[in-house]
Amino acid sequence: MATALTALALAGAACGGGDSDPGPTDDGGVDRSLLGPSRPAGGAPVKVGFVSDGSTPAFDNTIQIDAAVAMTKYLNEHAGGIGGRPIELVTCETAADPSRAADCATDFIQADVAITVAGESTAMGTAWKPLHDAGIPIFVYATTEQAAILDRDSTFALADQIAGLAGMPITVARENNLPKVTVVGVDVPVVTGFYDAVGDQIFGDAGLELEVVAIPPDQADMSPQMIRIAGGGPTEVHIIGGDAFCIAAFNGLRAASFDGPISVVNQCVSDSSKTALGDAFEGVYASAPFAIDDHENPDLRRWQAIVDAYDENDIDMSNSMGSTIFVTMTALSHALDGLTGEVTPTRIIEKIRSAPELPLPAAPGLTFHCDGSANPLVPAACTRGGLMTTLDAEGSPTLPYKPFGNEG
Repeated sequence: MATALTALALAGAACGGGDSDPGPTDDGGVDRSLLGPSRPAGGAPVKVGFVSDGSTPAFDNTIQIDAAVAMTKYLNEHAGGIGGRPIELVTCETAADPSRAADCATDFIQADVAITVAGESTAMGTAWKPLHDAGIPIFVYATTEQAAILDRDSTFALADQIAGLAGMPITVARENNLPKVTVVGVDVPVVTGFYDAVGDQIFGDAGLELEVVAIPPDQADMSPQMIRIAGGGPTEVHIIGGDAFCIAAFNGLRAASFDGPISVVNQCVSDSSKTALGDAFEGVYASAPFAIDDHENPDLRRWQAIVDAYDENDIDMSNSMGSTIFVTMTALSHALDGLTGEVTPTRIIEKIRSAPELPLPAAPGLTFHCDGSANPLVPAACTRGGLMTTLDAEGSPTLPYKPFGNEG
């Protein structure tokens, strides 16, 4: 439950696929030519820390480590490592325990890592501060740690958290000429805290009324709240929660005969919710940080080839956590492309900050730029906006995706 709640506003994806004109393949049919030409790293290795919750009593995110290991092998053989030198990956698992996360930071500092990388981690706070104080840059897919996302010095976060919380429902309301957004969100601080702090400002600036209906995560019958929403005038409903929460919300809206547009974060859409809700997802708007289920996306096809060539632990291609590591480490490699000379934390920070605006891997129409300009509200953010689609009767995305929230 903890990891889901931490990442509700952060969409993830995973997919691979074929090609209408495939190149050379292995026995499994994966096009390994997508790995690109050989560009091996050489010289003394550069130590890179990688932190993950790993295996915990509540959930297992060890796929993040498996993905990072595969990506390291790929980058060392096909992208020149970092600054032409091979990456030596130093991994550490927190088990979602803040004290163990602090120990990971100590280990990284003692190992003299040049940068620390992470996907999403529920214990980022206690790892982040000692690394930040030591001047070691942190490059993450996403974090809700306030001190980290407000850092202007050495923290870089790819995913735009505001996109799933505000950008998407604003876009949907405008497309449907509605004056109001009603957020039906799980009642936890990571969700409600955002709207309490800046919700009225962001939605007001967009010319929209905002209502937040916070519901306990274990409330199975949401009919009372949904009946009130359905009777409260024209509105777009934006649901923020995991699949069980979404099932209850959709059932309540259906019982209340709500007929307005609905949008969801992609954690809402799972095999469980598809089975429970039948065709209720048809026409629903869904957000994603990159192109879920787009089997023709060249970056995601490359990820498939990387897993095929370098994974030794049977990475599950349907698990979003693996794909987010691919996006994160690919973006980092692109931002550091051209780095020469000594590879130090200071030079890595300078190179990432001075890198030009670049295409966000696997997210057509989106870019990342880690100079602090992507979103003034969160200086560590490198990306503004996300991707949006509508779902079909099976709950699958209709292609192509379109970017939203990346204007200005």
